[in-house]
Amino acid sequence: MKWYFTEASEIHDTIPYGKEINIGAGFGPTGIPHIGTLCEIIRTNLVKKELNKLGRKVNFYLISDDLDPFRKIPTNVPNPERLKSYLGLPVNKVPDPFGLYSSFSEMAETRLLELVKEYDIDCNIIKNSLAYSNGDYNDTIKFFLRNFSIINQICKESTGYLRQRTYNIIMPISEKTGKILEHIVITNVNPDDGEITYYIPSEEIVNKPGYEYGVELRELYQDEILDQEQTISILNGKSKLQWKADWSMRLLHRNIHFEMHGEDLTDSAAVARQIFGALHKPTPRFYKYGLFLDSSGEKISKSKGNGFSLSDARNLLTQDAIQIHLSKNPKKATRFYIEQFPGLNDQVNILNKNKKRLSFLKISRILKSSKPTSLASARKFLDLYKREGEFISENELTISYNYYLKINKNNNKGLTTGKEEQYFSVIAESIKTGKYFCKEDILKLIFDTYENLFPEKDNPKIWNLLYRGLFGDICGPRIKTWIEVNDTKEIIECFDHPQKIKKESGNIKIEPSIIRNLYQDEKSHMTKLFGKINFHQIREKCNALSHELKKQTSSLIDAFSEYQCKIVTEDEIYRSVDLLENIEKNEKFFQKKVYGITSFLPLNQPIYASVCFGFIPSLMAENVCIRPPTAMHPHYKKFEKVIDLSKISESFSVSYEDKELFLSKRVKVTDAVIFTGTPENAIKVRKHFRKNTLFILNGAGHNPLVVSKDADIDLAIESARRVVLYNQGQDCAGPNSILVHNDIYDVFKDKLISSLKEIEDKVGPYSDYENIVGPNSDIDHSIKIASIFKMNRSYCTYGGEINPINGMIKPTVFEKPLVLGGNYKEFFAPVFFLQRYQLDQQLIDYFSHPSYSANAMYISLFGTSDYINHELNKKLHLPDSILHNTDLHLEEHGYLPYGGQGPAASCLWYDGNRINGNTLPQRDIYQYLVEPHNR
Repeated sequence: MKWYFTEASEIHDTIPYGKEINIGAGFGPTGIPHIGTLCEIIRTNLVKKELNKLGRKVNFYLISDDLDPFRKIPTNVPNPERLKSYLGLPVNKVPDPFGLYSSFSEMAETRLLELVKEYDIDCNIIKNSLAYSNGDYNDTIKFFLRNFSIINQICKESTGYLRQRTYNIIMPISEKTGKILEHIVITNVNPDDGEITYYIPSEEIVNKPGYEYGVELRELYQDEILDQEQTISILNGKSKLQWKADWSMRLLHRNIHFEMHGEDLTDSAAVARQIFGALHKPTPRFYKYGLFLDSSGEKISKSKGNGFSLSDARNLLTQDAIQIHLSKNPKKATRFYIEQFPGLNDQVNILNKNKKRLSFLKISRILKSSKPTSLASARKFLDLYKREGEFISENELTISYNYYLKINKNNNKGLTTGKEEQYFSVIAESIKTGKYFCKEDILKLIFDTYENLFPEKDNPKIWNLLYRGLFGDICGPRIKTWIEVNDTKEIIECFDHPQKIKKESGNIKIEPSIIRNLYQDEKSHMTKLFGKINFHQIREKCNALSHELKKQTSSLIDAFSEYQCKIVTEDEIYRSVDLLENIEKNEKFFQKKVYGITSFLPLNQPIYASVCFGFIPSLMAENVCIRPPTAMHPHYKKFEKVIDLSKISESFSVSYEDKELFLSKRVKVTDAVIFTGTPENAIKVRKHFRKNTLFILNGAGHNPLVVSKDADIDLAIESARRVVLYNQGQDCAGPNSILVHNDIYDVFKDKLISSLKEIEDKVGPYSDYENIVGPNSDIDHSIKIASIFKMNRSYCTYGGEINPINGMIKPTVFEKPLVLGGNYKEFFAPVFFLQRYQLDQQLIDYFSHPSYSANAMYISLFGTSDYINHELNKKLHLPDSILHNTDLHLEEHGYLPYGGQGPAASCLWYDGNRINGNTLPQRDIYQYLVEPHNR
């Protein structure tokens, strides 16, 4: 029983007879429609036809989401740079890049609907922009507003943590710019009037296509009103619902009973089910189908253009072929690529058992080997090779010839020298004179010209030359037959414009270390191990580097004298030596080598990070390359002059290339990525690599210090100073908040500020080796800090000085009672954010806040706390992440795992899964890449 018959039967049984049945399909006109879009419509129509056979009246609504924001410029349109200024506008306000229609959406709609009509699909075309502006959705939108809290929460929980900060189901359309505002905070809703009150939080950072890093909303929405509440109507097209809410809203508005969706929208369908459940409405029947994939198994995308176009569907496939292919089980992923077409077209005749018809597969082989120059010559070649009784219609011939033109590409085996080009030119000009009008004369001309221009060559080599020049290949049909079949005019054209070797625009230098992998299968190195590791050699290399670090301490201090304080460099050397001299504690992880490891270093601790994330991994791999942050490049080059790590470990290398270029060179040779930085940037980088690449993230942690009423105050202050002032606060171990019990708060604060005043003469440029706090490594970061200081200036009780010229941020104390809300923003600066608390309930509120869990890392507890020791969520904080009367700088060692349970603090990605928890590169590389293949 066909799937669509089953679906129709169940819908028929569910909906009372006599009641109209509503089914739907939708598409986003944000790119050139591909076969996947058409196929969803055809499949839905199969269900409709079956319902019609059962005597049911069916309304088929085809929705064009032309009010969707234009988020990303497709790569397969002309002059894509001209569309940049239209990003963020509704797609129906974006011009057609081909210049034929009034908008981008109309271009996409027209292309799709022309083919829909050819397939005789009867459906109601709905443009979402008109439905919104005409007020069709007003009542349903008001209904959603009356249930705003629950619907908004359902949708928000389905997004990532960072997206949740500025996620709301309502997206106003700006009266100033016409852009759709996707990132806002709604403070009030008025369902009766259809109004909302919202503001744009200028300091929030979001991820948007086209931005290398997270972008602040003040930059993204620079022409909008920022940080000020606005009350607006969201009816009559003045707003757009976010996708998941919008889908649910229009399903509810039209009382849709059945709709299909791709497996990439599984989460969206789950959200829609939740919304319908929360609203106590009957849920539509959803049917999930497998994705449409290209030849490499990648999802077909409108923006990438990696699927074949609708024109290809029209020109290369019969309608029956598509219908039969789509009648099969849709739940499995479906590959649609050009090379499939002959087989797909032949399915029809296989089912019809038409043995007389010349198969498309046979036709494609004949045309591929014959190299016809026109449709007429294609017919002649087929007449030569088909068997008695076999026939081909004009439509089949046209489709087959179109297919031949599509796949008959120059294999870059063309002419290579000027003399070869001269040979073809002489023949073309001779034929043009009219002297050689007979086909036999042309063949004689070809041989005579060859003997005149290449007297030293053997005649058999002429075939290779002709095949290369005429077809861009090293094989082909018999030249005599080819000349006899093709018209003289077409023969002249081929000789007049021979195929040539395509010259590269520039020399591409290939790293010697990856040459051996160029011809391997793309995934072969992912599972291949490269020999057993001799741990005695590992120990020798670690000892050699340890010796060099201690020997070159003075030179290393000088090398980084413009980048960090002397005591930081000394500490880095101490930590690196500690790891190197205790490498035996990780001996079990050094078994066999993987091939490639790529590491992105943090802005801080260049020496220690190089050892942990570059040198040690290089002892486990054939090819390791690290990239320091751009701001560190000049300083890191000085470091390399003092100690060249590649001389101790030959597999180690450093790159100073542009990040995108670096990624493009590393993506296919990498088994594991070690990334230290923000989770936002980690996600962007991770997308460049394959799903089965191990991705190790060391991100941003909260690491609060909790000072209870029975704490040793002096010990707590000493620890707070150590972790906050270390490297100017540029360290993920630094606490976002220092939570101090009310009973000792005043004493703690006074002693802390007093101690900071004692070191005020040790704050200044790195050139003074006595200084313990210097400028921020990224000078521009001081400007961001200034905006944070501005927001919190009412809480500042000490310091607060920022110099945006040299990046100096002086030690600062903010005091904000915890009852007013916890601080979850990382400063990356020497900031003591004190928060007074009285009751355990306030600690509970702090640690259970949604903004905390994603960055949960360590807690440094001074004194005792029943809540932290016994009631704190054990999944949020494992026992070893709670430090008692100490801090990370005293407890952290490079041979021990580091991190917490918050995915933004530390985690691994492997094979499409995120594994929250601490990281240790040598352990993780062994467990995920070596051990599974070493059993």
